[in-house]
Amino acid sequence: MKRICLVCQNVDCKNRGSEEIIRELQQRVSEKGLNDLEVRPYMCFGACQEGPNIVLYPEKSWYAGVKKEDLDEILAHVAGGPEVKRLDTIDSSLKDLIYQLLDSGVF
Repeated sequence: MKRICLVCQNVDCKNRGSEEIIRELQQRVSEKGLNDLEVRPYMCFGACQEGPNIVLYPEKSWYAGVKKEDLDEILAHVAGGPEVKRLDTIDSSLKDLIYQLLDSGVF
């Protein structure tokens, strides 16, 4: 099954470095041969003040305030390691709303 790593590319997240994060993620995913993971931009998750935001789908893991230094831990999670709990700071009601949109096919 194809998994998706969505990286917010709205203005606030971009101002906090999300463009560099998506490029770095795409490069590392390619280097590691994680062929079942597709890194894609996402318009906005609605948690701008917490950005940059990354959502892994369909496993429904949300990482907030992501920095380039966090990417190794996030990719370790993708490869079967533990979730990065310190980056899981988003309110559960917002997460549920975004996950419902993703479940309905809104990418």
